[in-house]
Amino acid sequence: MVGFMDDVEWVRSVWDKLLRAAEDLRYLLDREYKRESAVDFVANRYVLDRMARSILYRCVSSSEWARKVREKAMDPSGLKGVKVAVDGFNVLNTLQSFKDGRLLVLCDDGVVRDVSEVHGDFKPTGATEGLIRLIVKTLKELKAEEAIFYYESQISRSGEISALTRKILEEEGMKGSAETEKSVDSALLRDRCVVVSSDSVVIHRADRFFDLAGYIILKERPYNLVSLKNV
Repeated sequence: MVGFMDDVEWVRSVWDKLLRAAEDLRYLLDREYKRESAVDFVANRYVLDRMARSILYRCVSSSEWARKVREKAMDPSGLKGVKVAVDGFNVLNTLQSFKDGRLLVLCDDGVVRDVSEVHGDFKPTGATEGLIRLIVKTLKELKAEEAIFYYESQISRSGEISALTRKILEEEGMKGSAETEKSVDSALLRDRCVVVSSDSVVIHRADRFFDLAGYIILKERPYNLVSLKNV
């Protein structure tokens, strides 16, 4: 936890410089510069380290992209009576980072993202069951009609997490299921329902999405959350 909070303190200490870098990066992205080369150019100009580069790469968009994402984003009230497809490990990783005190960023497209670079993997902890239950309870409170959770089959213990999710859905009286899939991105889009994820690739392909982890996190406004939304 101390190491994670050190990251938060460091980002806050260089925040003014990071904001200027974000503005410069958006200027380049709006003029259709390639993201990777634009991030490298700006990061080198401002002498930014790996974490700052990750923040720029994952959390700063072109003005047009940010506008499109905001248009696709569902209000919480919009989930009433609809079926949702949940990007299981994406939501769990973000909430786990929230609980662990890792650095989180409210990005300029309005989505909360974990920049600790744990995406693509998931390690169950003693908090995992509680986090899944929190997800299910929140969807139930928002009156979603049905929730289908998808977990990457190639990630260790995904079958166990999927079974635990089905158990919790049943215990909470929430209609839904949980499945493992080799290509979760494709599965999420298969039924053309509302996608629950903060993944940029998934959001780009989805018609509508809801940032459930962000919704939960923003209600608490934790110290480990910083915002680029109005930059």
